[in-house]
Amino acid sequence: SIIILTPLFMPMLMQYGIDPVHFGIFFIICLSIGTMTPPLGTIMFVTCAVTGTKVEEFVKESWPFLVILIIAALLMAFVPSISMFLPNLLF
Repeated sequence: SIIILTPLFMPMLMQYGIDPVHFGIFFIICLSIGTMTPPLGTIMFVTCAVTGTKVEEFVKESWPFLVILIIAALLMAFVPSISMFLPNLLF
């Protein structure tokens, strides 16, 4: 989905002045949230198949991690300096 969606979003990013590095970090975090949640949670289904656990058990145990990822995504969306701290130091 990164290969397909990034070229579609790039013209909008440039038009609205959004930093591509910031968008990339935010995009990856949002994709990781999506891979851990139903109905298309590929990481969830692979983990359940490999470990032999039920999806309900996985969802129950992964809620703390999902909450942390959602909070991180919201912080990065509204406070871009959080995700741009290290890139700004290097470049």
